[in-house]
Amino acid sequence: MPTKNHNRLAIAIGCVLGLAGVYLFQQFDVAGRLGVDSSMSRFLVNRTIRFFLNDAFMIGLIYAIFLERKYVVFALWVQLVGIVLFLIPYFVFKVYYPSYNGPMINYLHRLILNPTLLLLLIPAFYYQRAQGK
Repeated sequence: MPTKNHNRLAIAIGCVLGLAGVYLFQQFDVAGRLGVDSSMSRFLVNRTIRFFLNDAFMIGLIYAIFLERKYVVFALWVQLVGIVLFLIPYFVFKVYYPSYNGPMINYLHRLILNPTLLLLLIPAFYYQRAQGK
């Protein structure tokens, strides 16, 4: 019978493999397979799917590491803030200023396509847990 630690390990391995899969298949056109015609619409759909997959796998990894609901809830709030502060402005820049390729769009691109914010939560949660003991 699997123990709690085996379940945590399975979730962690699944999430790491999921993150690797999202990275390896980043050029895969999901929107094209769904029948989206417009190139801009395909871009938006593919980036949104990748954003949510990366963040979902990171939230799963945070759950597997800490097994605390409060950390998962906080990570979900960080994801929501990331949607408002990073994903939406990124899309606005890409739709309304497609020729702009300056540093702002580059940094937004990195924050959107890599689960950077949620990755930074792991050492922060370890630090918080260490301070609480």
